[in-house]
Amino acid sequence: MEFLTRRLLLFTALILSAPFTTFAGTITGEVIAITDGDTITVRDENKQHKIRLNGIDAPELAQPFGQESKLNLSDLLFNKQVVVAWKSTDLYDRIIGTVTIGSVDAGLE
Repeated sequence: MEFLTRRLLLFTALILSAPFTTFAGTITGEVIAITDGDTITVRDENKQHKIRLNGIDAPELAQPFGQESKLNLSDLLFNKQVVVAWKSTDLYDRIIGTVTIGSVDAGLE
């Protein structure tokens, strides 16, 4: 009986933790949209991915320097091939990733 109880508890714990599982991956594709200074859309061969650049927080568009921040990111990435290394998503279901173009980390740039 104790064995069955332990198995049931383990199964329940696995089921309940499933929504919080973090996946990881790499996306290679073209930047097709710049939302603001820290969010882009990348199209790979299968679909479009909303990407939030890891490690930075740019001003929102309506805040001071928000438009300039978006323009700088656009100059760097728009219509270019990038690689996104990611480990998690945020509350808005955007992928949080390190975006590189060649050997340049877009977040650091």
